[in-house]
Amino acid sequence: MGSYVRQVEVEGCEPERVLLVDDNPTNLQVLFQTLKDEGYKLFVAKGGEEAIENALKTKPHLILLDIMMPPGIDGYETCRRLKENEETRDAAVIFLSSLDDTKDKVMGFEAGAVDFVTKPFQAEEIIARVNTHLTVQRLQKDLLERNETLERQLRVAEELLKEANTRVEGPLLGASPAVASLKQEIARCAASEDAVVLIGPLGTGKEAVARAIHHESTRGSQAFIQVNCALIQTGSYSMFGEEPLPGTAPPGGRSGRFQVALGGTIYLDGLNRLPPETQAQLAAVLSGLATDSSLDVRVIASNASSLDEDIPQSRLDPRLHRALAAHQVRVPTLAERRDDIPAIAEHFAKQHSRVLGKSIDSISASSLQRLQDYRWPGNFKELKSVVERAVTMCQSTLLEIDESFLEEGVSIGSYRLVEKLGAGGMGEVWLAKHQMLARPAAVKLIRQEGQLRNDGVLLERFRREAEATAGLRSPNTVELYDFGVSDSGEFYYVMECLDGIDLDRMVRQYGIVPPERAVHLLKQVCRSLAEAHDAKLIHRDIKPANLFSCRLGAEFDFVKVLDFGMVKAQQGDESLQLTAADSFSGTPATMAPEIAVGGDADGRVDLYSLGCVAFWLLTGSDVFQAENSTQMIVKHVREQPVAPSELSEEVVPEALDEIVLRCLQKKPDDRPGDARELWEALDGLTFPKPWTNERAREWWQRLATPEGQAAR
Repeated sequence: MGSYVRQVEVEGCEPERVLLVDDNPTNLQVLFQTLKDEGYKLFVAKGGEEAIENALKTKPHLILLDIMMPPGIDGYETCRRLKENEETRDAAVIFLSSLDDTKDKVMGFEAGAVDFVTKPFQAEEIIARVNTHLTVQRLQKDLLERNETLERQLRVAEELLKEANTRVEGPLLGASPAVASLKQEIARCAASEDAVVLIGPLGTGKEAVARAIHHESTRGSQAFIQVNCALIQTGSYSMFGEEPLPGTAPPGGRSGRFQVALGGTIYLDGLNRLPPETQAQLAAVLSGLATDSSLDVRVIASNASSLDEDIPQSRLDPRLHRALAAHQVRVPTLAERRDDIPAIAEHFAKQHSRVLGKSIDSISASSLQRLQDYRWPGNFKELKSVVERAVTMCQSTLLEIDESFLEEGVSIGSYRLVEKLGAGGMGEVWLAKHQMLARPAAVKLIRQEGQLRNDGVLLERFRREAEATAGLRSPNTVELYDFGVSDSGEFYYVMECLDGIDLDRMVRQYGIVPPERAVHLLKQVCRSLAEAHDAKLIHRDIKPANLFSCRLGAEFDFVKVLDFGMVKAQQGDESLQLTAADSFSGTPATMAPEIAVGGDADGRVDLYSLGCVAFWLLTGSDVFQAENSTQMIVKHVREQPVAPSELSEEVVPEALDEIVLRCLQKKPDDRPGDARELWEALDGLTFPKPWTNERAREWWQRLATPEGQAAR
């Protein structure tokens, strides 16, 4: 009987290969008939030498091997040779023999067989044993492949962890008082299981602090899962996954980050960007941490500003605010850690030089001083970028960082951020320079609510607000140079840079102003509002902090009205309905009653607010005193104000009292008809000693603010 092959087609995969070896053709025929319908690819051989040759060619998964096969080598020797050869050693060998002595079976197992079947055999036994050993072999192969995959994944995870740890090492270097205090906070947080919020601008190293808290805690050996909150709302990945955690009702479909983080820490980067539904779910999860032992996750979050400052704008879920606001850690900016800059810069330089295969021993003393003198608006991210660019271009072992390397800064459109001037509920304001013209400007970054970050309606509203503001030409309205959306998705305005002081700080720092000066300032605000109201635009947030008195050339006490970003069209002009119908905007201390109760608004709401500004300038006090915003709003709706003269240390003319109180009337119809009417009423006042540009110049020379201060 010659060698022959019988293949049975198996849908979707290649049949497993079985080699039948016996010197008796009848036995081969019986084996073949027994296995032909089992879906295997069958091969045959009549002796040991032929079996080895056939196995090298066909690479069988299993071999049914007779023991006694004269005149050639017997089955024991055949099995030993197959197991010695790397190409055939993995095949499972089952001996078939009439020898049934125990020592014969032991010899078979010692030669490398996995089983022993005594002749004469039953067909059912052969089929069962072949299927069993091929199944074992498949499982072993699958297990081996899975182990190899897990090993690869483990190596990848180890590399990612190593890369992450390397990336965040720099921000915690140094020994300045600021970083020493931060490390104390890290140790305190690591010893606790409470949720914590890290507060600080972009690039201050909040991720590094979060990882340090995790690694120093009892959870340090468990998972650290970082979540970009800005991506949650886009559906890029799930926070909670398809299996609801206790107290939540999340959508299904994917494995959530909380499930992956069980036993470890989850880090929520950019808390204010979480959509409302996710905030509610997170609040429920946090409330369940103390009572549900299966919910074993430590929560660390980050936010650009304090939750107490952020909540009016971001509308953070009240339950989430209560759960997180108690434990907030401020992460200092790089500018607050100037003594640490040399150590951090050296770290970044050595790190990047190793990547490039360069040998850099140190950074020059002059370069280190230059780095310490710089403002670092981009914090560690900017420092790392500057050092890496310098290393890339360096041709020496001594790294020089020229002044030109510090000219890049953080770019917003065509402008480079130079210095942070302040922050408020709506966002941050930076001193900036045009990258080509070197013209100074003030850039306001508008903080967005997470749920609106990718909202096309919001983008369109922002564009129309900016265009409406840019259309105003009054010299008393701040000039808008540019607007847009940054690479990080933040809205921004670029305004003229002003040298001066807002009216809120003017009074707080230098005291109340004489009535003639107050009138001089208020008339200029009226000029700005008159143009805006003619264009059917309402400012909606006139307050002392949004009115800026500046030095403009040879003119002093020149008022600029800021923050037209909350403008809304007056009734009847739907094309300019810029603020959402259900939005609640304005400042409680200067809010008109009709805005507080959600009624219709026109330009006279700005006149009411301007009356509050006049009261502030003349008395140094708000119109009403209240313990909280709600009480303040209620008083604006219900209570009558006193005349400024009753509280002012200056002599306030009766006519000015009347004008201010008329602006503060509850009913819009009882106020001046428009900004021009108010302007004319103020212009009709006379004073024994008028406020002149010369008096203003003398005041500025005596109590001027530091050179270079810019409008917010």
